[in-house]
Amino acid sequence: MITTLLFCLFLPTGTVHAQDTVAPTKGRIVNVYDGDTMTLESGDKIRLRWVNTPELRPLEDYGIEAREAAKVLIMGKEVDLDLGPVKRDGYGRLIAAISVDGKDLSTSLIEQGLAHLFIIPPDNDDHTARIEAQNKARKAGRGIWSSDRYKGVLHITSFHANAPGDDRENINGEYLRVCNVADRAIDIDGFRITEQSGQSWMLPPMLIPSGHTFKIHSGRGTNQTDPAKQLSVYLGSESPIWNNRRDRATLYDRHGRVIDSRPHATESKD
Repeated sequence: MITTLLFCLFLPTGTVHAQDTVAPTKGRIVNVYDGDTMTLESGDKIRLRWVNTPELRPLEDYGIEAREAAKVLIMGKEVDLDLGPVKRDGYGRLIAAISVDGKDLSTSLIEQGLAHLFIIPPDNDDHTARIEAQNKARKAGRGIWSSDRYKGVLHITSFHANAPGDDRENINGEYLRVCNVADRAIDIDGFRITEQSGQSWMLPPMLIPSGHTFKIHSGRGTNQTDPAKQLSVYLGSESPIWNNRRDRATLYDRHGRVIDSRPHATESKD
C-alpha cells in the first residue's frame, strides 16, 4: 500500500488522471478550443469522437469556422457524452461524442464540411450515416472539401517528428497518423511518403477502410493489418527520419501524384 502511494506521488502531473476509469456522461461546456477539442465545467478536456477538424495552430483552412460551428451548438450548454471503449487518450482527454437535445456534434460538423470521419479502433459504432453525410459534403464542395489538402484519398492528420526522449532510442516514437477520407476502402500498396530532402519510402499492401486511420512509424516492427485494431506501418529505418526542428512529409499515390503534404508542427495532437 505504501509503495503504491509513493508511486502515485511521483507520477508526472496528469498521469493518474489519464488512467482514471471514472468519467462523466454529462456536463456543461465552458470552452471550445477548436472544432474537436473542448472543456467541461468539471475541468475535463474532451477529444471529440469520430471526427477530425482543421487545426488552429498552425492555422489551417476552415479551422476557425469549425470552432465557431461547434460553439454555436454546444457552448455553455449541458451536453450528453457518449464515451468509447477507451475513455481517455494519451493526453488525459475524454474521448467522447457530444450531443445536445439529440443532435450529434460530430455528424453536424461533417454535414457542414468542417470535419472528416476519423476512426481509431476499438470502435464498433455504425458510421453509415456519417459516411453518407461526408459524401454529400464532398460532392457539394463544402468547407474542407474545397481545399487542395482534401482532394486526395488520404489526409495526414498529425505529424510527430520529435519522438519522446532521445529519437535515436525511440525511433518508432516518430510517426504520422493518416486517415482515409475517401468513400471506399483504399489499398495503400505502392503509395509513397517522402521527407523534405527527397528521401522516400514505399508503403506496403494494406487495406484502409473508409474513415479509418493508420500510423506510419519510422522504425522497425510488424505491420498491423487488422482494422479492428489500430492499423500501423513500419518504414524499417535504423535511425530517426524526421528533422525535429523543421521537416515536411509528403504523400504520393501509386501514380506519383501528391495527395497530401504536412509540415512538422510541435503543437500537433491526434
